[in-house]
Amino acid sequence: MAGAKLVMPGAKMDGASIYELLEGERVSVTAAVPTVWLMLLQHLEANNLKLSTLKRVAIGGSACPPSMIEKFERSYGVEVVHAWGMTELSPIGTIGSFKSGMEDLDWDGKLKVKSKQGRALFTVEMKITDDQGADLPHDGKAFGHLLVRGPSVSRAYFKNEGGRHGTNEVLDAEGWFDTGDIATIDPLGFMHITDRAKDVIKSGGEWISSIDIENTAVGCPGIAEAAVIGIPHPKWDERPLLICIRKAGATVTKEEVLGFLQGRIAKWWMPDDVVFVEAIPHTATGKIQKVELRQQFAGYKLPSATAAQ
Repeated sequence: MAGAKLVMPGAKMDGASIYELLEGERVSVTAAVPTVWLMLLQHLEANNLKLSTLKRVAIGGSACPPSMIEKFERSYGVEVVHAWGMTELSPIGTIGSFKSGMEDLDWDGKLKVKSKQGRALFTVEMKITDDQGADLPHDGKAFGHLLVRGPSVSRAYFKNEGGRHGTNEVLDAEGWFDTGDIATIDPLGFMHITDRAKDVIKSGGEWISSIDIENTAVGCPGIAEAAVIGIPHPKWDERPLLICIRKAGATVTKEEVLGFLQGRIAKWWMPDDVVFVEAIPHTATGKIQKVELRQQFAGYKLPSATAAQ
């Protein structure tokens, strides 16, 4: 519609291939999930490369680590715009654009805003609820199930599959669609995804955000990628297990990773264990496959679980 050239990467989503396309086709604006940009940034660092034409990247699909935003903007001069949506929203729900005056914030203030998924687009309404469906405050602290409503939100699935509670309906009586995400909404309307409902870790009756732990962990020197899953615990129901990939040549240890996390996340969010692997499974679009990770670590015993028995 804009008359711009459209460059599609095809199946080659590795850092070297993406870099070749960006430079060879002189791409100025692009979008992908964080895993793709993780591979690109590692390729840039390993080969001391720069981005000559890229000006802006939109990042969605999963929450972008603050360290990635900082690397893009401060090391390569590329603006990062967070976004969120779903196919069921046709497909965009929020854009992380600044409100007037936010351009004058210091870097830490800007990074805090950019790390959120942003404000709802025109016609899109958002709210968060607890497990019982009661509305939660938009104070930026309470997090709950993210629901959306609007004329572009789907009412049903093709062939009426995937309806609510065994019915064909995907909306509740008031027209709200449960996105399956867990989020906060602040007083200015900025939404922040903290987890998928199926991935949130419930420990001692409280929720732990696996995404926040992951995004903090990848800022640790020597860590290339991180994933967090809940592991059954005899006392707390579930506790977080941090699964990491080391950068090439790195020798970072479990103790160093936990030391890095100390003070950066809530004390009771601290992973009960850290394991290092060669690879983390992904979908075709680069999202972490936590179902496969949970299968891979089925039966895993946390050190704290053994002590509690």
